[in-house]
Amino acid sequence: KLFRNIMKNSNDTRQKLIDITYDEIYEKGYQAASLSEILSKAQVHKGSMYYFFKNKKEMAMSALKEKMKDRFTKRYATILQYESNILNELFKVLNNISLRDFKKGCPLANIVQEMSNLDVDFDAMSKGFYEDLKKCFKDILDKAVLLKELKSCDTQKLALYITVVVEGAILATKATGNEKDYLDSIECLQEYIRSSYGA
Repeated sequence: KLFRNIMKNSNDTRQKLIDITYDEIYEKGYQAASLSEILSKAQVHKGSMYYFFKNKKEMAMSALKEKMKDRFTKRYATILQYESNILNELFKVLNNISLRDFKKGCPLANIVQEMSNLDVDFDAMSKGFYEDLKKCFKDILDKAVLLKELKSCDTQKLALYITVVVEGAILATKATGNEKDYLDSIECLQEYIRSSYGA
């Protein structure tokens, strides 16, 4: 029981660091995120941080990898559980503005813009995130083809197009502050897919 409690406390401490690091990076960017501020908010000593991570960069990359997986992969992967109306479910998620923070923008796009030219590890990680996101969309499109909700097509290219439109719409909305810009973009995307590829 004592060992379980120690492990639970250890896991809780690590998760707290992950959550707060992600929030700080999303809010301020990686370079402006202060390690001392993260440790203060997490109520964790620097020595405890070093038990889990070598430095701020490793902690930041771990936070981004773990939280992005929750944010993107799980969000879209659940759509694959449906056996009908899979396109409707995709557009339901894309139209759900409660899942987005237009003031902060897309965390993936933010880190690409800030760090991809400065650090090879962040660059490689960002490319991996984009590939994962495109794969999520491709898997959904492939299943829609299988269910005959979509004509047979190059789902790889169409997944790329969806990714570009969604990411661009989030960026445009961050710039204008008008949520309708995002919703209008998704509406056009939906109309294009249904008119061009609808079965």
